[in-house]
Amino acid sequence: MSVKISFITFTRNSGRRLGFLLESVRDVVDEIIVVDGYSSDDTVEIAKSYGAKVFQRKPWGYADPDRMFALSKASYDWILYLDDDEILGRRLKSELRNLVGKAEGEGIAAFSTVRVNYDVRCRQILFGSAYPDRQIRIYRKDRVLYRGLVHELPIVYGKVHELPEEYFIIHYGTPSKSKMLLYAYLESIEYYKPHTRSPIISPIILALQRLMPLSSLILVLGRLVVDLLIKDNPYLNLCTLLRTIDTYSYYDILVRTLTKFRGGRRTRMSKLISQYGLIKLIEHEV
Repeated sequence: MSVKISFITFTRNSGRRLGFLLESVRDVVDEIIVVDGYSSDDTVEIAKSYGAKVFQRKPWGYADPDRMFALSKASYDWILYLDDDEILGRRLKSELRNLVGKAEGEGIAAFSTVRVNYDVRCRQILFGSAYPDRQIRIYRKDRVLYRGLVHELPIVYGKVHELPEEYFIIHYGTPSKSKMLLYAYLESIEYYKPHTRSPIISPIILALQRLMPLSSLILVLGRLVVDLLIKDNPYLNLCTLLRTIDTYSYYDILVRTLTKFRGGRRTRMSKLISQYGLIKLIEHEV
């Protein structure tokens, strides 16, 4: 008997791009679940036209707090999760069922796959510090836990198999400045200590992180130098350089600045969220 797969995604006024996503997955999954933040466009109608089960929830501005809710609505053990601005790469799409079927016999609880970021403004793949961007998007629902923190990967209880780079997800575009500001604000509250994004951990890097806020630009440039000189990355180009500086340094600067000036009340809140998880706090379980 073949293994069945539930697909989950999260929407908020996603009508312009949702059709591309659902067209990408409709032939390789057995169920489509859409958690919608009360969209005011035709998002719900499009989702239902693909046979999706639609659940509307209070919009948080980001998907993380609703992920465990979505898993609770899934009928099948295996989950495929994509954002509304992503699609499956050709090879991952064609071999998804075969991969999941073999995982059952090999004790695999989840798959890690590369996410290729395609910048619609530059019309090319964004390499540099944004590649490889590995994500856990295929997993057994009973072996993962989301705590509700922004930009989090699931906690996996079991074996994670890292797929080769030919099995990838395509992510279109980069977030707007207003969306990055929202995410940065959330991260400054939800994480008690800022995350370190640099691939090189050293006393020099740690010292730079204490300088506010321009040290983030230095760290981003350092990552690009690592890609260029150490990794010998042939895809590093002017577009990558400018977009990486514009996007990643801007975001790091926002997070670190907002964290430093968040005040005592929000610092105490962030410590609780980091300790217990946002979902439990929302549900009054602590």
